[in-house]
Amino acid sequence: SFHSSRRLPDNVFVIDMTKPRSAVDQAYPVVKKMFASGGILSQFINFRNCNHGDVRAARKSQMILGAISRQILNKVGVAIWWTNIPPSLPLPAVYVGVDVFHAPRQYDARIKRRVARPSVAAVVVQVVKSASESSWYTETFQKEAGSESDLGEALEGTLRRGIERLQLTERPASCILWRDGVGDGAVTATADDEIPAIYRALGNQVPVAMVICQKRIATKFFNSSTGGAMPQGLLVQGVSHSDYPTFYLQGTSPPYSTPKPVRFIIAQRDEGLQDISLADLTWSCCHNYPNWAGLIKVPAVCQLAHVLAEHAGNFDDSGRSIDHERFANRLYFL
Repeated sequence: SFHSSRRLPDNVFVIDMTKPRSAVDQAYPVVKKMFASGGILSQFINFRNCNHGDVRAARKSQMILGAISRQILNKVGVAIWWTNIPPSLPLPAVYVGVDVFHAPRQYDARIKRRVARPSVAAVVVQVVKSASESSWYTETFQKEAGSESDLGEALEGTLRRGIERLQLTERPASCILWRDGVGDGAVTATADDEIPAIYRALGNQVPVAMVICQKRIATKFFNSSTGGAMPQGLLVQGVSHSDYPTFYLQGTSPPYSTPKPVRFIIAQRDEGLQDISLADLTWSCCHNYPNWAGLIKVPAVCQLAHVLAEHAGNFDDSGRSIDHERFANRLYFL
């Protein structure tokens, strides 16, 4: 097949302009899987959502094509913006984002009922050498339906293969892991599984911090004087989790709603990272998502892990065919 042909150069980029008959393009996951298995970058432009040739849709078209342009630049390895790094953070630093996607149930015609599909875990590794210089490596893993745990082996393997594939000349000097999808009762078990995996991959001399991100919480903060929502960028500390230091960040603040903050639980912080404000670093990384010109609720590596897990989870093989090594340093899934 063409996507496995060795005659293709490494710098192929496919742009597919399509207009599906329905809102959901049934061919999209099939074609994306084909490109992913061959390590080929691609970008789809959907003319059903917007007729880019109609002058009456010029404003909407400009917004969509601007976002597509950012995606293309990031896919080929261009950093279009970045945020400052705390001077006390040991460099090179390794940022790791982990999340799990649970695919919706699918109808099985043979047994005539809906059955659970496998879940997909994604690990995104960003090696930060300076504020404007980073390297990326990503992998996905098929899990049992509904499973969020036991990712230590996957995390260790991704870090080892990523460091080898990126051909780093310097050993990492620090590592911060942002982990999504962990409930209060699983914080300790998850930390006991994944933190030793990082030590095994990077060495015991590398200081490690692990921060759990919880978005589905019932906590809200209000302004006592106005009765409205607290402003964007609010940091709340001192409202502690029962076993671990905790802080909250108000990522967004729409004018006509009461948004929820995100709870961040510091499950691990080694001595070498005690001088780092994890709240400030987390807030800074929330501005660094390459596909959105603004603020998001979780750090960029964590959101990228979410997008990658969903991307692979929509493939019929749950992403097992993706050629991760060929996609090193490329955010192909945006």
